[in-house]
Amino acid sequence: MKARYRPGTTFAPIPSLKGGRVRYRPLLTLRVTGPTHSMPRDCLLDSGSDDTVFAEGIAVALGINLHQAPQLAINLAGRGVVRCRYAPVELLISDGKETYEWTAMVGFVPVLLQNPLLGHAGFLQFFDADFRGADHEVILTPNRDFTGRRI
Repeated sequence: MKARYRPGTTFAPIPSLKGGRVRYRPLLTLRVTGPTHSMPRDCLLDSGSDDTVFAEGIAVALGINLHQAPQLAINLAGRGVVRCRYAPVELLISDGKETYEWTAMVGFVPVLLQNPLLGHAGFLQFFDADFRGADHEVILTPNRDFTGRRI
């Protein structure tokens, strides 16, 4: 499955990009489903994240009760240590040619996130990712730990 990076324009020239003002990010549209609702979300594919993490507001919108959920303090980059509560969801990704669906235990944090994070646990543990920076794309291939199904 191929996912194109999405461009974002910055307010000022970026020295590390030789003065360029466009920063490309591996954002994937993912469908997340809970007990009562399903919704698409643009998520950041983040090889540095230990967990797949959504804002708690997403759990509420999906009908997930986090009151008895297992929790752990995690260090969320740029936010410091926050409480993360975990619950299972159904995840689905598609590029129009390939579609994959699986159940994952993901984290929910009490902070607003510009984009949910697709980290190792819940996402990258199931896919081998070939980040192709010059081509502004990532190739995702389900690996032997993928527990879902190809549709």
